[in-house]
Amino acid sequence: GKKIYEPPRYMTINKAIQQLFEIEETRKQEAIGIARLGSFTDQQIKVGTLNQLLIQDFGSPLHSLVIVGSRVHVLEIDFMRFFAVDKQVYNEIVKKDYGI
Repeated sequence: GKKIYEPPRYMTINKAIQQLFEIEETRKQEAIGIARLGSFTDQQIKVGTLNQLLIQDFGSPLHSLVIVGSRVHVLEIDFMRFFAVDKQVYNEIVKKDYGI
């Protein structure tokens, strides 16, 4: 068959999350969405569940999605809390998943 290639484009955080939902039920998984890290004018860092991040507007590329593991240092938890989309939900998840 004839190979058909789509034009190159950046994948957004939202598209990556949609694809994760297609393969696994991970909607309550903690994650960090980062857009344009290192840019002094418009970098964004948002922390929340995949469901919460799915509806966030991260703006133009470049985007990164970090899935939070099962072992997290206390300093990482404090850092993520600062950027949490919903601090109350974040604190509940941290207490339930990490016992902190």
